[in-house]
Amino acid sequence: MPSARFLQVSDLHLGSSWGWLPPPRRDERRREQRRALEECVAQAIERGMHAILIPGDLFDREDVDADTLAFAVHAFDDPGCPPVFIAPGNHDPWSDTGPCWSPRLLAARGWTWPDHVHVFTSAGWTARPLPEMPVSIWGRCFTSGVPSLERPLEPRALAAVGPPDPPGLHVALFHGSREGCCPPSQNVTAPFSDDEARLSPFAYMAVGHYHTAPRFEDEGGTAAAGVRLAYAGSALALDTTEVGPHGALEVRIEYGTDRPRVEVEFVELDRRRVHDVVVDVTGAASADQVDRRVQQKLDEVQASDRDLATVRLTGRLVRGVRYGGPAQELRDRVFHLRVDLRGVRPDYDLDAYRRGSPGTTEARFARALLDGLDAERDPEQRAIIESALYYGLDAFRLREVQPAYEELGE
Repeated sequence: MPSARFLQVSDLHLGSSWGWLPPPRRDERRREQRRALEECVAQAIERGMHAILIPGDLFDREDVDADTLAFAVHAFDDPGCPPVFIAPGNHDPWSDTGPCWSPRLLAARGWTWPDHVHVFTSAGWTARPLPEMPVSIWGRCFTSGVPSLERPLEPRALAAVGPPDPPGLHVALFHGSREGCCPPSQNVTAPFSDDEARLSPFAYMAVGHYHTAPRFEDEGGTAAAGVRLAYAGSALALDTTEVGPHGALEVRIEYGTDRPRVEVEFVELDRRRVHDVVVDVTGAASADQVDRRVQQKLDEVQASDRDLATVRLTGRLVRGVRYGGPAQELRDRVFHLRVDLRGVRPDYDLDAYRRGSPGTTEARFARALLDGLDAERDPEQRAIIESALYYGLDAFRLREVQPAYEELGE
C-alpha cells in the first residue's frame, strides 16, 4: 500500500528575544533554537520524508532581524531536503511588503527562498501538488497579526476544496485554534470544532498555534481513519510554562483505499525539560532551609543541569525569616531556575487579629487592612493591601522593614 510521510514542525518562533533568561543563557537558547530547525531538515532527509510541513510561526514577529532571516532562508539548502510547505501564522503573517516573505525585499538583500520551499500567500485555501505523488497539500495563511475569528474549516471556507481524485488524498496545513483545548496563555484565532474537522475533506490536518501537542483521532470518519488532526506544539520550550517534551511529528499516511490510515510519531528536538513544581516551606527557619527543600524537590523530579525549572513556594515561613531568592549554588543546579514567591506568607496569625479586640495600635492597623482586604475583589488591589499588611506587621513586631513581599503584587 502506498504511503506519504511528512515531518511536521511549527511554532519555532525564530528571533524570540528570550528576555526572561540571563544574557549568556539567551544566546545559548537562540543557538539551540536554530539547531532545532537544522535538525528537522536532517531528520527529514534521514527518514526519507516526502515533505516538511510548517503550519505557522516559523518567526516570532514580522520584522525579524536580518541575521535570523538569513539563517531561515538558507536552512533548507541541504542537498536532499524534501519539498517544504509553509503556512505563515499570526506571529509571522504573509505580506508582500514584509521582510520575511516578500521576494522583492529578499532579493534586495541577495536572498531568495529555495525553489523547493513553497509559502502559502492566501487567506483562502489553495493547493500545491506533492511532486510525483497523487497528494495535494492545501494551505492557508494569516495576512495580519490580529487574531481572526474566521473559521477555516466551515463549509463556506472549504468551497474550493473538492474530494481528491482516487487514489489520492488531501493534506491541510494551517494555523488556528481547536475549540475546547486552547491553552490559557494563547489567544483564540481561526477557531474550528472537532465536528468541522471530522467533516472536512482532508485526510490529515497539520495545525500550528498551540505550543502543546493535542491530537484529534477519528476512527469513524469517512475521509480517513486514525489521527485526523495534530499540533506538533512548539519545537522548543519557549518559556517556563511549557512543560513536557518538545519537538516535531513524523506523519505517516497509508492511502490507495477509500479510507487512508494516518499515524503520527513524536520526534524530539529539545533536549531540555521544563519542570514546574510546588515546594512547601512551612516552618523553614532560614533561607538555607528553603534552598534545601527546593534542592530536594529538584532531585525528586530528576531535574538535570540542562533543564529549566519553575519552583512555586507555598506555606508560612517562621516569623522574621527573609527569603529573597535562591543562592547561586542552587541556581547552578539547573540551566535556569525561577522561584515564585507569591505563595509564601510570614507566620502571622491573621485570624487572631480578626477575632480580638483592637486595643493596640498594631491590632487597629491590622484590623483596618484586613477589613479592606476582605472587601476588595480586584486581585491586584488585594495583593497591594496584603503586602502592606505584612510590611506593617514586620515594622511592629520586628522593628524593621526589608523588601520581601513585592511578588505578591505580580
